[in-house]
Amino acid sequence: MINEFRTETAMSEVGPLAVDYLVLAYVAVTGLVALTSLSALGIGIALAHALAMGFIWWWARRSLPSHRLALFFRLFYPVALTPLLYLELAPLNQLHVTGYFDATVMQWEQSLFGTQLALAFSEWYGRLWFSEMLHLGYLSYYFIVPGAAATAFLLKGPRALERASFTIALSFFVCYVCFSVFPVAGPRYDFPLIAGEASNGRMFTLVHTILESGSSKGTAFPSSHVAATLSAWFATGRESKRVFWIMAPFAVSLALGTVFGRFHYGIDATVGLVVAIAAYLATPWLMRRLDGERAAT
Repeated sequence: MINEFRTETAMSEVGPLAVDYLVLAYVAVTGLVALTSLSALGIGIALAHALAMGFIWWWARRSLPSHRLALFFRLFYPVALTPLLYLELAPLNQLHVTGYFDATVMQWEQSLFGTQLALAFSEWYGRLWFSEMLHLGYLSYYFIVPGAAATAFLLKGPRALERASFTIALSFFVCYVCFSVFPVAGPRYDFPLIAGEASNGRMFTLVHTILESGSSKGTAFPSSHVAATLSAWFATGRESKRVFWIMAPFAVSLALGTVFGRFHYGIDATVGLVVAIAAYLATPWLMRRLDGERAAT
């Protein structure tokens, strides 16, 4: 039972949680973006979002499950939904604009860094071991995000899991809203692939194979990989300093790997870091506003 698995202030066992309001807000905003295009596709997306909101609201008002695995999913579902929400971004971001804003972002990149980091980084140091380390770091996204949630749940209970899920989902959703109105394809579509020694590794091949099979164009700025991974890492630090330092080399190498591998511009990763910090800092205040004193810690 929930009462047997709790190390913090009691959770309300009935009614919408802060994470539910966050999901509803995101689905409403992106549904509105779709609807205002006045296109058949946009109206269809908006209708699907309206139905989703109705289901989420119905589900959120039910009692929290007592089984630990079910409770984990109940609190982690906003993050679990992000791969599905990601799939609609490619058509969604072309409803109001045609094409991508890469030229604008590349100008910002040049002004901020004096070069195109996605080209310069791998040319500056293209050793195989370094490339493999950063590409492995890029893959660590797939265990850092769920790992942060599992750490919170196992060490501090459901309240901590909700807090971690809120932080990670907030980072995702901020990035996704940006993608829906300001699509940027990223250097992977315009810059040449890394050549030479750095491209001869297994991690390099694996990462590029994954991206070619399942990426949505127009989702580069800001980097949701960086934002979600770093916000998950920061959320882990709130619950366990030991796990935080275990994750540190993977989180840092992921952030660097997004640029080294030419998946993102340097400014994509930089703004992703800003989003992660903002989400981490804003989470306690937002949860208090959405969920009352139950979420105050």
